[in-house]
Parts: sequence; C-alpha cells; structure tokens
Amino acid sequence: MKIPRFILVTSAFALPALAHDYWLEPDTFTPTLGARVSVRLFVGDHFASEKERAFQRKRTVQFQWLAAGMARDLLAQGREDAKPFAQISPKRVGQHLLILQRDWAHIELEAEKFNNYLEHEGLERILKLRREAGEDKSAGKERYRRYLKSLLKVGGQDDETWRRRMGHRLEIVPLTNPYGHKPGDHLKVLVLFEGKPLTGSQLEAYHRGSKKVTTQTLTTDKAGQVTIKLNQTGPWLLRLVHMRRCVEDAKVDWESFWSAYSFALPEAKK
Repeated sequence: MKIPRFILVTSAFALPALAHDYWLEPDTFTPTLGARVSVRLFVGDHFASEKERAFQRKRTVQFQWLAAGMARDLLAQGREDAKPFAQISPKRVGQHLLILQRDWAHIELEAEKFNNYLEHEGLERILKLRREAGEDKSAGKERYRRYLKSLLKVGGQDDETWRRRMGHRLEIVPLTNPYGHKPGDHLKVLVLFEGKPLTGSQLEAYHRGSKKVTTQTLTTDKAGQVTIKLNQTGPWLLRLVHMRRCVEDAKVDWESFWSAYSFALPEAKK
C-alpha cells in the first residue's frame, strides 16, 4: 500500500508549533515478510506533514519494536540525526508495534496564542481555569511529552499484538483489532491516563485519502471510550492531548501529554 502524504502550508496566522502532532509512519503499513521498511517521524497538523524529524537520542526516552515472541530496543540502535527515523526488516509474519516516547519539552506562548491553542485542542476546561485564576491575559508556560505508537501487519497475517498496553501516562488502546475490520465497520478504542479511563477528552481520528484528509472529532465517554467509523481504506491516525496543572516543575504552570496511534485499513481481499 503506497502511502499518500500531504505537505502542510503554514502562515503568519497558523496555530503555534505546540499544536502540531508528531506521529510515526512506515512507508507501508502492510509489508511483505523480510521487506525493508523505512519508519519516519513526522510533524504536522491534521495528518499532513510539515517536516520530518531526525532521530535525537537526548529527546528519546523509549523506542521499541514489538511482535509476537519478540521485543527489540531500537533506541540503542538509533543513529543520531538519521532520516528516516529507523529502518526495520520484519522476519516474522503478524502484527508489529512500534513505540516511541519523547522526553519533556518546554514552551512559553503569549496569552492570546496560548488561549487559541487551548480552544483548538478542545481544552476549554483549562481555558476556564485560566480565566477563573485571572491568568488568561498572561503568557502560558507549559511542558509537554509525547507517546506514539504505530501498528503494522506483516505478510498478511494477524495476531494479538494490537492488544499490547505500554503503560504510558497517556495511551490510546484499541479494544478491537484495527486490522480485523472492513470499510464501514467501527473501531472502539480506550483512552487511559495514568492507567485509568480518561473521560470527556477530545480525540480526533484522521483518515488520509488520495486527495484529502477527513476528520472525526469524538469525546471519550464515562468509560474513557470512543467509537470510530472506519469508512475508508488507507492510513489512519488517532490523536489526543490531555493537560493539567503542573506541580513538579516550577518553571511552568501546565503540563500536557500527547498520544498518537497510526495504522492502516487495508483494501479488502478479492
């Protein structure tokens, strides 16, 4: 499956860089056994890449490659400033899960930009707290961390790798097999924060077609779950952000946690 990509064009009125997503994307989500697969780390918005990030050891906390009966630490093998981010050659059929965790980063935005960013991300609760505290006219100081996963299907074979939970602070967990669906089916996912269901959080599900990206904006229910309609084949990206007051770092007022999960819905077999 050839993966179409888009380049995001920004302007002086674009949202701040913090509002951009990071995601892992292989050049194919459904490689043949033994094929060499380039895995890239993209930065962009609405599943449209603005730039490709190189491997940075000091910014990378975790980089793993999991499959049935296999666990490999890609962090130890990473080459500084490498693009693509990694290259793998799966030697086992079945599902393969790539996991990346980036270290804390810090940012400060002027008041209006920070408030606009909160609105864009569906973080009205944080904006309300800023207003109640009389902080909405002040710059926003934040630290943030990212947790990324990408699920591949090798050799046309399925298994239970999609069930793996990594214990990330913020984690998107499929409750049904992403590769076990056909167009029109529904994928249910669970969102966990510090191991507990996260309720009332905004999640976007992006599908990238040959000409455009479509978006479903959903809100997690009381069980921390959302249901996504997989209406088209091709690459999908699920993403969300959760924010709270920061009490561990005196240099900032807020801390946010970003999660992204990529996979593809293959064409139906004829």
